[in-house]
Amino acid sequence: MIDAQVDIETKDGKTTTFITHPERGGPFPVIIFYMDAPAIREELRDMARRLGTSGYYVMLPNLYYRSGVMEIGPINPDPESPERKRMFALMNSLSIPLIMEDTKALLAYAETQKAANTRIVGTVGYCMSGRYAI
Repeated sequence: MIDAQVDIETKDGKTTTFITHPERGGPFPVIIFYMDAPAIREELRDMARRLGTSGYYVMLPNLYYRSGVMEIGPINPDPESPERKRMFALMNSLSIPLIMEDTKALLAYAETQKAANTRIVGTVGYCMSGRYAI
């Protein structure tokens, strides 16, 4: 497997994106894997790798890049905790039109990659991002 972290230029700045795909046999169909509210972390990278091992070029973008946040860290289960309030504020800063613009930039980047076959594209929306995958 090949793993990489790249900064992809969007209309609103650069989104750091984790990319994983098999080493040989491409180009591979593209999957855009939209993160959940707690942001990118090793568990999501592992999920992306699992998809990649099935023969996909998987892109896991940081959707919170506009706020300058890459990782949130552990989330306290108390609904009144500062970490949870921050997570919900970040989550509420996103919208379908913003994610559509990001998706255009992600696909434009994938077009330039020999390992990616952008004629076949799928999406995975995990928890809060399910609405972006439809």
